[in-house]
Amino acid sequence: MFTGRSTPAERNRHVGPIAFALLVTTAVATVSACGTADSAPESGSRPTVKLALNPAQLQYLPIMLAIDRGYFRDAGVNVELTTYQGSANNQIPLLARGDIDLSPAVSGPSLFNQYEQGFRIKLLANLTAPRKGYRDGSVLVVRKDRWDTGEIRSPKDLEGRRVDGSAEGNPADFLMRQTLLSAGVEPADVKLEHRARTPVDSVEFLRNRTVEATVISEPAATLAEVEGLGVRWLGYNSVVPWYQETFLAASEKFAAERPDDARKVLGAYLRAVKDVNASHGSWTPELLALAAKWTKQKQETLNAVGGLMYYTPDGAVDEKGLAKVQDFWSEEKLVPREIPVGELVDTRALSTATGGSR
Repeated sequence: MFTGRSTPAERNRHVGPIAFALLVTTAVATVSACGTADSAPESGSRPTVKLALNPAQLQYLPIMLAIDRGYFRDAGVNVELTTYQGSANNQIPLLARGDIDLSPAVSGPSLFNQYEQGFRIKLLANLTAPRKGYRDGSVLVVRKDRWDTGEIRSPKDLEGRRVDGSAEGNPADFLMRQTLLSAGVEPADVKLEHRARTPVDSVEFLRNRTVEATVISEPAATLAEVEGLGVRWLGYNSVVPWYQETFLAASEKFAAERPDDARKVLGAYLRAVKDVNASHGSWTPELLALAAKWTKQKQETLNAVGGLMYYTPDGAVDEKGLAKVQDFWSEEKLVPREIPVGELVDTRALSTATGGSR
């Protein structure tokens, strides 16, 4: 259940604007050659779109499929892929500077604060959303010994315990805080840390028993369970079923000056979404092989995830949901000044790509 409550101490805590220079230094970007279909010799005749992607995240499976099947090529664009590790938040400075054209983005303080700081990154489409019968992109994982003894079986049981929300203000942190607040537990009532920078970090915290619960994205959450380190527990479906976690974001210049290329990218992406969603949340041999290739995880581990996320078939962005997220982070003093969330969204390319249905 959503709540915007925060402790008096947190409401009095001043958090200044995000240091974009610091984020740039933590971003990890390397050119990848995964897009074999888009690297064909004739690609020079097509406009190039610079796309950043974290291949370890299952949330981006349709993008991977679109690249492998040549859907971007078919749509008339050449994708120049850059891969990164860690949070999509780290790509916001690169989008703001125009170093890349497109990247997944998450709804958090850095997304809202970049607008107030004079940047105009635009959300073109939603990528994933919670849905019954489908897996969540991130899951709260309880350390196995604490689960087996029955010490942690409800959000109230987290009170006083050491937990990690990954980078402050990201979706994992949002899920952790919302889980606590759903049971009337304030963040100040637990030992909330923000040390993890990658899903691997979170898995190692469980292995070393330095935390009792943490939020981990898939497939790393399943990996922790398979290795006997933790038990997957609560996700967005259980806590904030209205929450849209990931979006496809564009630099201001790309959104303003290349709407036709944006339309082509979205058309190719939604074509891939249709293919993935045709499995109704279940793995197929082809999707399993695709995910293993990109994430570098064993097919057995991926199969243990239990299925797929729900990929929004029309890419519609829920602006009311975005406003609720901004309200929450504003009360937590991580968004100094709220903005009209509609200013973050550019639906022109999506509307054209879906035949004007949006």
